[in-house]
Order: sequence, then C-alpha cells, then structure tokens
Amino acid sequence: MNTPELIGLIEEHLGAFGERYEGLSLRQKVLRLVDVLQATRKLYIQVVRESGCDGSGARERIRLYFIQYVGVTLSAPELEVVSGISDYGRRIRELRVQDGYRILSGSSNDPDGGLELRPNQYVLIRPEPDHTASRRWHIANRIRRIKGIGAKEKILQYFQENVGQIITSEELSYVANSAKEFGRRTRELRTEEGYAIATIFTGRPDLKNGEYVLESRDRIAEPHDRHIPKETQEAVFERDKSTCQSCGWTHEQWTRENPRFLELHHIMQHLHRGDNIEENLLVLCNVCHDGVHAGRIALPHRAE
Repeated sequence: MNTPELIGLIEEHLGAFGERYEGLSLRQKVLRLVDVLQATRKLYIQVVRESGCDGSGARERIRLYFIQYVGVTLSAPELEVVSGISDYGRRIRELRVQDGYRILSGSSNDPDGGLELRPNQYVLIRPEPDHTASRRWHIANRIRRIKGIGAKEKILQYFQENVGQIITSEELSYVANSAKEFGRRTRELRTEEGYAIATIFTGRPDLKNGEYVLESRDRIAEPHDRHIPKETQEAVFERDKSTCQSCGWTHEQWTRENPRFLELHHIMQHLHRGDNIEENLLVLCNVCHDGVHAGRIALPHRAE
C-alpha cells in the first residue's frame, strides 16, 4: 500500500471505532485499536522509506536515520517511528556494540564531555563505524564485572587497555556501572591522578563531544589532591579563553606531531596550601605546565 492508501485505511479504522465505541466491549475496543496501530506502523515505515531511509529492517532504518542527522539530538519517540517497532532500544544497542557506531544516550549524560542529554535522547557523534568497538565492549564487560574495585579503578583499567583509542562516555558509563560517577571519576584521573586523558576541551580538536583518549599508559604528573570544583574549572577556562597563558597555544594549533592539551595550574602550589579558586589558577598547555614546575619557564607576569 502507498502512503495515501495507508492514511485512508487509518481514517477508516478510526471512523469505525468512533461510530461503534459505545457498543463495544473492552476487548473489542482493544482489537480495533490493534488494527489502527498496525496500520499506523506501516505508515511509519512507508514515510521513512520514501524519505531515504529505505532499510529492509528496523535496525537498518535507524542506522540510516542517525547518519542523516549526525550530531543532532534525536528523541526516543522519533526513533520508534523510524524503526516501526517498540524494541528500538535493542537495535540501537546492536548498532553501538556490534557495528561500532558511536551513539551516545542520556544514560551516559556527560556535561564534562560537552553533552547534556535527557534519558530518552540519543546522538550519533560520528557517521563512520568504529570497527574496534566490538572488542572494546567485550573488554568493558569483563572489567565491569570485576569485584572489589571502585568505579575510578575500573575506568583507569579500561583506559589503559585501550591507550590511544577514542573511547566514548557511553563506554565509560557502562564500565563504571554508574551514569552519575563516570564523569567525575574520569576528571579525577586527569586532574588529581596525573593521567593524560584528552578531550575536545583539553587540546584534541579532532575529538567530538563525549569522546576521550588516554594518551599514555603512565602518569604524566605525580598524583596530587586538587579537587578543583567543576564550576571553577569552567570559569578559569572561560576567563583565559582556553589559551595557554604562557605560550598562547590553543586547540586550533593541535597536531598529531605535537598533541598538546590544556591544564589548570596553581599559581601558589596546592601542596603549599594554594586554594582552588579562580584567582589562584590559570590555563597552561601541558608543555608549559611541565616547564613551570621544572623551573624552565617563569609564570606570566600578571599571575605573579
């Protein structure tokens, strides 16, 4: 049936339902609504196919729809319409785990990574599938099941088994077994534990929102107790225009040959009781940050 015929069939079912409503039993009403639902789902699929998502199955239609709207936040109801089935969530998981599409959802809400999604929202961040994703999901499942270690230790182990690979917030949320914990624990590994975890905000403009890369298996700095509030971090990066206050490096200058990232530096060192406040913090690239601590580079005059 074509689209006009399906619309006519739905109207016919609804008209008959309205005319006979008072004289029908509950089951008769339900069965007539089943006719409406089935015709409506056929209309869903017909409209989607006419618009270019001509997949033979629900999973393929969802995949084509995501690719048409890369980076756009899509809602659960529209994905149900596109798929034509109620179990669209399982098809999305298959696209993510089996096919390697980087589909993030509200179950891994990630303000630190530049994504704020509600529970019933999804976004595809790259059109190309990641063919190593299936292997990583097996690793994630193994680490998630480890007993006796916390979320931060699991996240670190997952990063270290995937050094240099792009990891999504969806993976980190799954490994940590906590939609609320993974962002804070990942930030602690970078800012307190000294691990070079790069994001789009710390010198990797090739990354998308919700993507992370551990640049080195080993720490690049000694562990330290910073606990800089997220709001303070954001305020300092905004004040310093996400620019190294020593050499002027910005994200736009990032290259694979010189993969710097931005960090926050304590003017009065934290170990000397320097406070985690805006006035005691400034943005440095990791190269200048190392140079300052090694005594090779003097702090900018305004910060002294």
